[in-house]
Amino acid sequence: MTREIYISVLACKFSREFWNSSRESQDSLFGELEGFFSMSRKELIHLRTYRSIRHDCDLLLWLSSFDPEKLVSFKENLKRALRGLGREVYSMLSLYEHSPYLKAGEELSNSLNFPPLKYFVCYPMNKDPEWYLVDPKERKTIMGEHIGMATSNPENKDIRSYTTYSYGISDQEFVVMYETDSLADWSHVTQKLREARQRKWVTKEYPIFVGLLAEPFRF
Repeated sequence: MTREIYISVLACKFSREFWNSSRESQDSLFGELEGFFSMSRKELIHLRTYRSIRHDCDLLLWLSSFDPEKLVSFKENLKRALRGLGREVYSMLSLYEHSPYLKAGEELSNSLNFPPLKYFVCYPMNKDPEWYLVDPKERKTIMGEHIGMATSNPENKDIRSYTTYSYGISDQEFVVMYETDSLADWSHVTQKLREARQRKWVTKEYPIFVGLLAEPFRF
């Protein structure tokens, strides 16, 4: 039986004191953080670190565990590792489960441990309440169109997607995440998917976080 996988995405910002410190001091903190991340990976399903491209955060962390308590422990230990020189500015919690619109494939935890791609894109999503009143068969047809448009797009062939669910445990209904080696390809695929019928029920897809892979962790 597949176990539930809990996903956390954390966006952190370094303080002005940190950015005003010497490069030597910054590298010292980065070294301590890398040590902390290396140790944490032994307790988690996966952990990825990214340099944020957004204006309001510097560091993105994407992590998962079978036990939500381990995500809480990671968050508390991260605050200690940052030594007051950084703080969380946004976070999302979700469950990674098989989509009701796709056939169940391999163990989901395996999909989180492929070699990482260069960029990470993540955002929360909500749908209009009317979506849940549409007949389930019709919903499946509508989502099938959306999925087909994505999978048949030639620019989508190297993009990995992860749809996760936040009903009742976070401010959004879904957290959607993508890995890609080309932000241009990702943007083109997203633009085309604006034509999918299911778009009429989407009410929120922001803030959008974009990160550049940083492993080993260095800026």
